[in-house]
Amino acid sequence: MMKNTVFAALGLLLIVSCNKDDDGPSIQPPRDRGEVQLESEANIRAYLQTHTYNYEEFETPAADFDYEIVFDTIAGSNATKTPLIDHPNLIATQYEFQDVNYTLYVLVAKEGAGAQPSFADSTYVNYQGNIVGDSKFDGTTTPIWFNLPETIFGYGNGLKELKAGTQISLNEDGTFNYGTDYGVGAVFIPSGLGYFSTARTLIPAYSDLVFRFKLYGVNQADQDNDGVPNAEEDINKNSYLYDVADDTDGDGIANFEDIDDDGDGILTRDEIDFNENGNAIRPFRDSNSDGTPDYLDPDN
Repeated sequence: MMKNTVFAALGLLLIVSCNKDDDGPSIQPPRDRGEVQLESEANIRAYLQTHTYNYEEFETPAADFDYEIVFDTIAGSNATKTPLIDHPNLIATQYEFQDVNYTLYVLVAKEGAGAQPSFADSTYVNYQGNIVGDSKFDGTTTPIWFNLPETIFGYGNGLKELKAGTQISLNEDGTFNYGTDYGVGAVFIPSGLGYFSTARTLIPAYSDLVFRFKLYGVNQADQDNDGVPNAEEDINKNSYLYDVADDTDGDGIANFEDIDDDGDGILTRDEIDFNENGNAIRPFRDSNSDGTPDYLDPDN
């Protein structure tokens, strides 16, 4: 499964490969991110231009429709269908990550009717992961909870374009009925927003990925239980929680995992105010009125 250690490794890991002119392995540094990004963009766009999906089934779903996205090439009976790149349900969003600009392509086949997650929340999903234009490497048959900060950048920021369902109910046999109003989508992830130079089981280094998912449920996440939701711990608002900017006290622990964000010895929970329902009150307390809330200000 995707772990937060992947983020720490992105752009830093060295790849070991076999050198025919040497008796042992040689260390190959990661490739230039900008160069790889150009290759990824070309690869993903080529796929989007030559493939379509079963949008007619989503537009007029049959009673027994399973709401599965099926990609297919534009040929034969599909020759007149709209390619993914031109479909109105495809969203292209720009992100800057490790000083490189990337495009994340998200297909919203069905938006959903419930709560919409941030990139940093906890989500209840079914998913399938493939290398773009190639084989499946992972997937679920029953839904699982995913804490999005522990996934790769492209996954959480793709899933946030959907909304959860509202019709989950428990059947008499202990199984669940998820209704039909949950979100269904897919995200095309350039390798730089995925595992980049890190090879994983069934995923070669520099692989561009596509995840299809169904979003059944959402919980707002506060990983360190300090009263500040994960998404609000993204200080520089770049949809990534492991930047240096998101570690206010510089102790090597990202704010969303740090119970004392400013390192002043006072717990974050003790530097903010809560209402009678236990929710943090905004704006956050700023005792010295310097524009920095107490929980991020060691000099308050």
